[in-house]
Amino acid sequence: MALIDKASLLMVPSTYEAGKLYNVLPSGNRAPDSKGGAGYDQTRADFDFDRGSNAAATRIGSDGLLKKYQENLLTESNNFSDSDWTKTKVDLTSGQLGYDGTNNAWLMQTNTTGSYPRVTQSGLSTDVNTFSIYAKAGNSSHLFLLNNRAGADTKAWFDLSNGTIGTGTEFIDRKIEDVGNGWYRCSVTSSFTDTSYYVASVDGDNIITGTIGDSIYIQSAQLETGMVSTDYLNSTSVTAKAGVLIDLPRINYDANGENGALLLEPSRQQLFQFSEYFGGWTLSNSTITSNATTSPEGVNNASLYTSTNVTNYVRNIITASNATYTLSVFVKRVSTDEFRMNFSDGVTGEIRYVFNLADETSTLTKSGGTISGYSADFENYGNGWYRLHITAITNAGTAITAYFETDNETGSFYLYGAMLEQNASYVSSYIPNHGTSGGVTRAADSCSVTGASDVIGQTEGTIYAEINAPDIKGFGTYSAIRIYDGTSSNEIAFIFYGNGRVQATVFNGGSLVVNINDGDYGLSIGVHKIAFAYKANDYAFYIDGSVVGTDASAGVPVTNQVDLFYNNVGSLNHKQVALFNERLTNAELATLTTL
Repeated sequence: MALIDKASLLMVPSTYEAGKLYNVLPSGNRAPDSKGGAGYDQTRADFDFDRGSNAAATRIGSDGLLKKYQENLLTESNNFSDSDWTKTKVDLTSGQLGYDGTNNAWLMQTNTTGSYPRVTQSGLSTDVNTFSIYAKAGNSSHLFLLNNRAGADTKAWFDLSNGTIGTGTEFIDRKIEDVGNGWYRCSVTSSFTDTSYYVASVDGDNIITGTIGDSIYIQSAQLETGMVSTDYLNSTSVTAKAGVLIDLPRINYDANGENGALLLEPSRQQLFQFSEYFGGWTLSNSTITSNATTSPEGVNNASLYTSTNVTNYVRNIITASNATYTLSVFVKRVSTDEFRMNFSDGVTGEIRYVFNLADETSTLTKSGGTISGYSADFENYGNGWYRLHITAITNAGTAITAYFETDNETGSFYLYGAMLEQNASYVSSYIPNHGTSGGVTRAADSCSVTGASDVIGQTEGTIYAEINAPDIKGFGTYSAIRIYDGTSSNEIAFIFYGNGRVQATVFNGGSLVVNINDGDYGLSIGVHKIAFAYKANDYAFYIDGSVVGTDASAGVPVTNQVDLFYNNVGSLNHKQVALFNERLTNAELATLTTL
């Protein structure tokens, strides 16, 4: 029998839902509602998970692609007869053969000659947004989409007879996708808020009028924040949501789709108002083409930056204060290897790093003034994409200015997902913002079990964790995992320090009775196995197959709860967590933690 099979609690992050992370052990029944309702076996000791925020969190999936929150902001998105849709000069007939082979499409037919024969959904307030709908020509050849906003209209025409884009005004982007059998998915991207979207049937390009009998087929409308349309979500009387939902545990993978682990992070604020729409930034001697190529999401929402002079930039200025900041962005080479990032505090402080995307090196080319503690790093996300980030401490000033540019040459590169984090000594997972002034905040993750006395060894036991660690230096102090009584007076824990040191501690009755640390060991980036065995006057701490230290002078506190992320500082990826209600032998500890 494998040692791990002796565990009284075993968490391998694979099965989860909003609010719950399910354990492998202990086994037991799970109710249909899964969250402690009738029939739920409380002895399962599943983890309660909370994040308290919705659209701000992301993760990397097993396919190596970045995953986000998704929401269809329309209601009754394929029920055009519903009162949520206003009908003007049209009749609608359901039961038509749709793009997906169902009979869920609608025939929209003009019943009164005049302008804008349409269906409309109004009162939509969002940031950078994309509206999409599936459409097929009937008696009419063109679909007409209009963003009706205060003071002006933004218009787009689509030729459903040949799948081409016609006339358009002011939209960030317009797209038409052939989905077969004469059906197209047509979409428009806008930066305007407080809008209504018209879906109209017209006879030709740049025409707004329809005549009696004109018709097109429509199906599955969607409005979502962001630069592109994503997979359709069918909404009813409420909006439809998917992806990284509120209180959904994040199983995070490497960029190559390996090493799946539970991602736990502290609260962070994304300060940039537009993290993907670089048309909302300030440009100098350069151009931005939105939705120019496939991003780390695997969708076509990355921008092309092209410099027209050796002196160039795309720039964003953020009101700020003295703090540690981390600036990051995803970059992919087009015609130049060298990408430059500038970071200044508006007084005398400025740093400049040149990142070479060919050899994955960074060079500091300017520094000084009121900025200190600066560093830079690369992360390879595959398919030519890198996440570049610099960290610096500002000591004066009221604003942070971030510049992205080519390094003293004309050229181009792709950009996606810029982020500026305050009070951040390292880069965290990407937080999208599509227009919220002042930024958006991802709340801290929380993952714990209460009432777990049955799976915690009370007089003896072992805590074990396999983690995929980032660079933990500079994180401050935090606990990766602990068992405790709901207070800090009685607990057994792994503690991580900002200098990379790992420590096993025991508090009993409010007193620190065991403190075993690894000195200058310092966890390197990557996978590590850690175990802490306890028994009265018999403690042992192991990392990666080797003993860190022992203690033979302390008793065992009473504990009944498990916490995987105490202090909400730093971040960890838990690949596996286990409790044993016995003190494993030192030989077993060495075996269990050997990589």
